[in-house]
Amino acid sequence: MMTRSAKAALLLTASLILPFSAHAAGNSAPTNDDDPSINMQGVVVNKILQVLQIRQDEVSDSCYSALKTMHDADEQLSKEESNDRNQDIGVARDVASSAMEDVTTICGTDAQTICRTPDPKHPQLAAACHALPHGFSTP
Repeated sequence: MMTRSAKAALLLTASLILPFSAHAAGNSAPTNDDDPSINMQGVVVNKILQVLQIRQDEVSDSCYSALKTMHDADEQLSKEESNDRNQDIGVARDVASSAMEDVTTICGTDAQTICRTPDPKHPQLAAACHALPHGFSTP
């Protein structure tokens, strides 16, 4: 089981290191993959991470596990992209995309749960929740 500090570090690492989950500027996230579908998934993941970073204490273990898997997939994708003989780049992109879908599903549920309860201690939460994609909106 991961310690609280390890979980916080993973959440921060996921948002800072992963090219498809860098901090958002406005309504989009900077991405740097050649595959537009990876980039679009990154925008969604980034918005979910913005909510989770505000209320890290409510992030589930399954979300942290999905983030770790996504981080590992990104490392493999980066390795394949830097390889001159990148025969496995398609597979690495598929794995990264699948890991991002898992993060969107699992961590998106956590973000949705967090957004259901207003939090006056974290005024930035309302803006982060409002920025979630329509499928993650809460009343």
